[in-house]
Amino acid sequence: MGAGRGTAGPGRVAVVGGGIAGIAAVKALLQAGVEVFGVERAEELGGLWRLAADTAAYEGLRLNTSKPRTEFADHPMPKEWPDYPTRAQLLAYVRDYAERFDVPRHFRTATELTAARRTEDGWRLELTGPDGAYEETVTHLVVANGHNHTPRVPEPPYPGTFEGTTSHAHTYREPSEFAGRRVLVVGTGNSAMDIATELAGQADEVLISARRGVWVLPKTLFGRPTDQWNGALAAVLPWRLRQRISQTMLRLAARGTEGPALPPSPEGVLQDHPTLSDTVPALVRAGRIGVRAGIERFEGRRVRFTDGREDEVDHVLWCTGYRATVPFLDPALVPDPARLPLYRHVLPLDDDALSFVGLMQSTGSALPVVEAQSRLLAAYVTGRLRRPSRDRMLASVTAELHAARERWGDRRPHMRIDVDQYLSQVARDLEGVRRATPLAGRRVIVTGAAGTFGRALGERFTELGARVVGLDLHADASAPVPVVGCDLTDPESVTKGVEEAVRLLGGGVDVLVNNAGRGGPAPAELRPSPEVHAQLGLNLLGAWDVTGAALPHLERARGRVVFIASRMAVLPLPLAAAYGVSKRALAAYADTLRLEVGTHVGVTTVYPSMVRSPIHDSTREAGLSLDGVSRPEPLEGVVSAVVAAVTARRAPRDVATTRRGRAEMTLARHAPSLADRIVRRTVAARVTAGAFAKAPLAEGLRRRYGRAD
Repeated sequence: MGAGRGTAGPGRVAVVGGGIAGIAAVKALLQAGVEVFGVERAEELGGLWRLAADTAAYEGLRLNTSKPRTEFADHPMPKEWPDYPTRAQLLAYVRDYAERFDVPRHFRTATELTAARRTEDGWRLELTGPDGAYEETVTHLVVANGHNHTPRVPEPPYPGTFEGTTSHAHTYREPSEFAGRRVLVVGTGNSAMDIATELAGQADEVLISARRGVWVLPKTLFGRPTDQWNGALAAVLPWRLRQRISQTMLRLAARGTEGPALPPSPEGVLQDHPTLSDTVPALVRAGRIGVRAGIERFEGRRVRFTDGREDEVDHVLWCTGYRATVPFLDPALVPDPARLPLYRHVLPLDDDALSFVGLMQSTGSALPVVEAQSRLLAAYVTGRLRRPSRDRMLASVTAELHAARERWGDRRPHMRIDVDQYLSQVARDLEGVRRATPLAGRRVIVTGAAGTFGRALGERFTELGARVVGLDLHADASAPVPVVGCDLTDPESVTKGVEEAVRLLGGGVDVLVNNAGRGGPAPAELRPSPEVHAQLGLNLLGAWDVTGAALPHLERARGRVVFIASRMAVLPLPLAAAYGVSKRALAAYADTLRLEVGTHVGVTTVYPSMVRSPIHDSTREAGLSLDGVSRPEPLEGVVSAVVAAVTARRAPRDVATTRRGRAEMTLARHAPSLADRIVRRTVAARVTAGAFAKAPLAEGLRRRYGRAD
């Protein structure tokens, strides 16, 4: 049972649930190189945001957290969307996120996990899919089935008998079904507020039963979404001080509003799940929604409240929340998910083959939380982050539970998290992983992977956590990464090669490094030889073709393209015209590509100087070595420059690999005449020294410098 311990491969992982938590978990595991599949009983992904009989969604549902506080870190919401997107917008956003990271292909929809039984090596899953019942075995099970699908009603029931009709918010779809009726909405959460607002335009009478006081926050405070104020303060202040500031701001904003209101909460504003509504307080003040105390008993169609008041109603709508359930797990293993001690709300203390994502109640949006939990999960499952000892985990869970009870009381303390504190904690946990493996989960294609540069790049990328597949003329089993045989000068071979590389990477590409190149003697004064055509075909057109084939995948992944050019692209040298021309053309192609796709794909050109490698052998054999003209640089510096370009927050445009290289590039661009004179003087000195005395291809150069044989 070792999944999550050490650095051994994790084996196959199953994720239960196709909502936001399950999608985020599968995406993070895929990016970490884990073999994973998801299970979703519905026919499509989207979880509770789907408008279907098995969800709690209704057409008028809107987010109660603003865009910047809701979106995933690597998938921003459209700028033109409102501050608080609609249900349909969020569903489209989540599905676009899943498609971008190739998640749907790894989910089995219309498939239900009926039972998960612990084995010595993991789990035996009993599944029912479109083709009937079957079993699977996995080494690790991730529970991400959500906790908003089993309605909770008051237990024990209120005394008396109610002769009207009742329903739970889980089945609510639209207000027209309550037209002409007197409706009592029980609860003061966000669903209760949204539904009461909709009913106020259809029902004859709408009442809200508030068993306890509640803070109702406006969605906008002083011209800014309310949750953004708390987010800004959370970066610098503890929650108690934030609470005092927030309550002062709310009192200032509420000045001048008088009349009936929901009962105030005796607790602080940050000590319960926030309820946001711009409409309910105004409707209460206008008398369109009545406020009542908690229910005491039912008498026919009459409801007696704890303050002695009575009202006759036709329908009671329970907005009383949900019970967390995991029906596929043995109750002896998880008696009550809402009281399960979990380290970082992810890891059970006594089972390293079981994890949870999304089993929490956050003070903000669930999306950033499940994203952080999924990254943490992937780090533990792959061994990049070592699982703490049980004693350490227990101490952490105990301390968190004590703090939660102090802040929120006994209302689901095991599940409660302060979103800002939690995200900061997980970021600290993952900091070491990011430093050690900044490319963790990135899918990389390197062309020319069997050569000197390609091997070094493959080794470094792999060390930094990436999954790498190479393309080279011939497959090479001795290379540090899998190498697909591919002739980059043959379009059909490129198509097949890129398709195979994408398949080996699990269906996508995050980074393409166009490293393949060819050098050789080619004086500019002579008509283009086959060598010239070969260099132009590989160095320019080959890179262009591979990039075009991989670009759809890179765009979906918001990926990076790196072109390995040469200092000779900006500071050309004689006798190697084909190489310099092809690399300058490659840089021009990169610049044009950036203008076309730069909004979605980062494009970088790296300019090494001379690195000792076999690419120079043919030039030396022809007696045209420019060793005395170019100063060699270490291979490691070039590899580090490429890694820096790939891991930079924003893709840099042009990267020189040494300080000398930066100076030479600056000189070539801003003082080209001076650069030409320096090169001519250096070459003249080499000719005078007899460096090219035995090179037939340099005859013209020697003649013009007065050194002809």
